[in-house]
Amino acid sequence: MNFLIVGDGPEEFAWAQTLLGHPEHRLAAACPGFKGLPDVPGGPDFDAALAVAGVDAAIVGGGPELRAEALRRVAGAGLPALCLHPPGPDADPYYQVALSRQETGAVVVPDLPARLHPGVAALKEALDRGELGTFREIRYEGAAGDQGGDLLGEVFPRVVDVVRSLLGEVAAVTTTGDPPGDRPTSSLVVQLRGPKARRAEVRLWSGPPEPSKLTVSGSEGSLVLEHDPSLLGVARLVRRPATGLATVNELRVFDPSTAILDVLDAAAAGQDVRPDLHDGTRAMEIAEAARRSLRRGKTIDLHYEEVSELGNFKSVMTSLGCLILIGALLVLPLALAGPAFGARWTIYIAYAIPPLLVLFALLQLLRFAARGSDAAARRANEQAGG
Repeated sequence: MNFLIVGDGPEEFAWAQTLLGHPEHRLAAACPGFKGLPDVPGGPDFDAALAVAGVDAAIVGGGPELRAEALRRVAGAGLPALCLHPPGPDADPYYQVALSRQETGAVVVPDLPARLHPGVAALKEALDRGELGTFREIRYEGAAGDQGGDLLGEVFPRVVDVVRSLLGEVAAVTTTGDPPGDRPTSSLVVQLRGPKARRAEVRLWSGPPEPSKLTVSGSEGSLVLEHDPSLLGVARLVRRPATGLATVNELRVFDPSTAILDVLDAAAAGQDVRPDLHDGTRAMEIAEAARRSLRRGKTIDLHYEEVSELGNFKSVMTSLGCLILIGALLVLPLALAGPAFGARWTIYIAYAIPPLLVLFALLQLLRFAARGSDAAARRANEQAGG
């Protein structure tokens, strides 16, 4: 693939260096460009960079505003895109792409390679086989460096995806952080509740880099993946049985950039891949729920609804129906008050109320019909997948 890289930060420059080491890929353009790579076409004009001959994929980075707009534009152009995660302060950039996917055929893969680590695959296999006995907890612990950034906005959205890949869909979130407020920079603890009341915990802190730990615990022992926060280098899988000595296995070196590029290649070829846009969206929704938990000081329950044109249609129909109903209620007092002030013609306004109520009922029927067709489609998909 010939890539356009959007953004000029250290993460984007690292991706430029990565592409230079992959003969099957090429850095074709950059916006606004890199001082260390002056010969790369592009420049500060995004339209000109997008129009560079040969560009057929994009790595979307940059600041929050640039990243959101660039992702929308790249997806609208139909280019496969690898989006640096998080895409912004919330899930809106992913929502916009999801709403237009049927029209543009957009292929968007969030840069979340942690779930592809062979150690994570070993943890998932152990869970599926019940090797650790009755499930107890999933716990992630990691230092985020000394930059003093927002742990919830910058680090947690990347970490929670790998926890979710083991736990399943998150149903509730409870968050505490330091310092108080909704932007913790020293420490962050997020407790997650998943299917069958399964529990997970993410614990992050600001401090010198040290190996991160992903632990799965059961009644028969625990399995711990120790890895570098960057996912580079050798990782260790430590098995601690309930009785007996612990065993340690070193895992093969994992290249997160190559792994996620392979996912993008497969997605562009029409294959079902993970992580996908759905995973990126869920990670951002959980992060938003965690921030609401900090603000309100209580547990936040999550209720998911698929982002689609059908869902958007149902929301519009509901809003329009309510607007018509409120309009009908406002028309009645206006019609009755007119004759008291000598404006007898206002009484005829009341004749508009029955048609308005009929229109309201029709809009609600359309909404319920759309809901029924959506449920039927889901059942068909479930039967096909089963």
